[in-house]
Amino acid sequence: MKKIDKYIDLLLSVSSTICYFCLIIVVLMQIAARYMPSLTLSWTEELSRFFFVFIISFGAPLSYKYKSYADVDLIYDKFNEKTKNVMDITGNICVFIFTVVVLISGWRFMLIGKRSVSPALQWPMYIHHSTIILFAIGTIFYSVFNFIKTFTKSENTEDVKEVK
Repeated sequence: MKKIDKYIDLLLSVSSTICYFCLIIVVLMQIAARYMPSLTLSWTEELSRFFFVFIISFGAPLSYKYKSYADVDLIYDKFNEKTKNVMDITGNICVFIFTVVVLISGWRFMLIGKRSVSPALQWPMYIHHSTIILFAIGTIFYSVFNFIKTFTKSENTEDVKEVK
């Protein structure tokens, strides 16, 4: 499981970084085109939006894995380890269920996007809508991974207490 995690982590990180650099290049092209009246790049706004959405879909699962989302742990820190583990397991289950619903809805939305194209680039919109699927698959993987990690951590904590 750790090898799969390592490869998915690398894949998401590299993909997000590549999209980020592509976004920077497209935005710089857009800025440069404003100072050249003869050059009109109408497609740059749309392509930058595509890259931005892909950055989010690759980065959101990583943020979930590393618990980088903003949270308020004022109350959470007051609980003991067992209660924290129960809360973490419950949270991972809730995220898993929610993301499965997002995956199913995203799949339907992507199928609807097969019938339309983007205005400037004339790309099929299912490419843009596939970001929902990418986000959901990554988040489902990390919710299961975090669940297993938290569950095994809670079992190990109980074993240590029994030895003492």
